[in-house]
Amino acid sequence: MTQMKDPDYVEEREHIREVRHGEIGYRERIEEDVNEEQRIMVVRFTQMIWLLFGILEALIALRVILKLIAANPSNPFASLVYNITDLFVWPFLGLTVTPEAGGMVLEIHSIIAMIVYAILGWVLVKLSWILLYNPTTRRVTTYEHRHED
Repeated sequence: MTQMKDPDYVEEREHIREVRHGEIGYRERIEEDVNEEQRIMVVRFTQMIWLLFGILEALIALRVILKLIAANPSNPFASLVYNITDLFVWPFLGLTVTPEAGGMVLEIHSIIAMIVYAILGWVLVKLSWILLYNPTTRRVTTYEHRHED
């Protein structure tokens, strides 16, 4: 029965290796952390979450700025930003009024979307650590000794 759910549980592998150089030898006791690869994967997974949500946040922020400065929506760059972010901003459309003046638009719903996606990214990262992280250590102890044949 594996105790992976217990946060204090450390699954270790231990072995002793002897190395001889003439009369002098070394004995190493190596305690390995079996779960290290799992923790590395958790770190990579959470970094990927932050990267994806960071890109999404940046694109929505760019959308807010382009709308605020009344960028030409038929411009290829502005059109690309709007098309990519439309899907992510869509659930928040109509949530609040959208103030306009002289072609400039303050998309409050896009700002709310940024806040919601930032919270969602944070929650996903925290859940990843809670569900997948298993702290452990690795220790190596070396002893020098003389061999007598």
